[in-house]
Amino acid sequence: MFKQYVQNEQFNLQINRFINDEFEDNPIVQQDLKKIIPQLKDTESWYTAWLQKAQERERAEHWSIASAYYQAAEFYLNSDDPRDQFVYDKYRENFYKGYDDFKYESYKVPYENSYLPVVKLVTPGATRSLLYFAGFDSYMEEMVKMAHFMKGLNYNIYIFDGPGQGTALKNGIKLTHSWEKPISAILDYFDIKRASAIGMSLGGYLVMRAAAFEKRLDKVVAFDIFYSFMDGLRVRLPYDKMTKIEQLLDTEQEEVINAQFAAMMNQNLDLNWKINKGLENTGTKTPYALLKEFQKYNMGPILPLINQDVLLLAGENDQYVPSSRLPEIANGLVNASSVRSVMFDKASGGDQHCQAGRRELGFAEIKKFLQ
Repeated sequence: MFKQYVQNEQFNLQINRFINDEFEDNPIVQQDLKKIIPQLKDTESWYTAWLQKAQERERAEHWSIASAYYQAAEFYLNSDDPRDQFVYDKYRENFYKGYDDFKYESYKVPYENSYLPVVKLVTPGATRSLLYFAGFDSYMEEMVKMAHFMKGLNYNIYIFDGPGQGTALKNGIKLTHSWEKPISAILDYFDIKRASAIGMSLGGYLVMRAAAFEKRLDKVVAFDIFYSFMDGLRVRLPYDKMTKIEQLLDTEQEEVINAQFAAMMNQNLDLNWKINKGLENTGTKTPYALLKEFQKYNMGPILPLINQDVLLLAGENDQYVPSSRLPEIANGLVNASSVRSVMFDKASGGDQHCQAGRRELGFAEIKKFLQ
């Protein structure tokens, strides 16, 4: 269940994200949280608190717990921080030491001048293929961990870091809105003629973009919906402020926008993180250039191109995506083979972004849809 650990809204979402899927009832983790939570004052204390406990759990050979703590510790570090690569490597090292849900195979799919890392989770006798990926800030290991909710389905599951994600990003491959490109590369590499796909968080946009142009996809899941990148800013900024920013973008007021964002970022942890993470993911250098890039991520123009079976999930209290987008997207899918929409309310516990705190609710709908 989604819990209120701290007052900071984004801190609270991330704690639920990293802890509650797997460790909500783990007594070791619950005792650790009693020591970690009081220390969380800013991003530096966040890093220190999680890192100390990660190292303690690694020494005790609690690999899965250590991995989750290392992931939390790394979350707010900038890519040019010398601590970042060490913590990221520790996260992945401990993850695979503790992972045993599926037999898996690791691949490097050539892409641009590098590769996309792929983990294939093998279901003995499976006859279907499922692609599963995340979005703005997740790593593929987080998706690998969540795949336990889908055990027993007639699918081999291909989980990967795409452009702008995880190891692909660290190898220099920047985020692209044209997600059909990495999807096509993976389908080609494994000679997959037909596959279903799940996109999580920003992946809720990316999977729909891929489906619009890559017709080897047959079923697509937006887990959750993500209509546009600009929504992620709009939902947490005053309406008149966001309206003014969009007017400045339309008139190409670059210096004004950069100055305004510098001031806002100094006062707003959530906005500061979103912009800095966006700069890292896309390779842009200024807030203005980033917002211009963000404008490319818009589901409106591609909705009529999607003709697959579609599952749309949403939480009524999502802090990144307005829940009002759900009927707008569903109504725009005029050529889809079928559309199923599910809105999770607060009473269900699935009302947060990607059902954080009650992830099993989202996966229950996904399993029904895929079966």
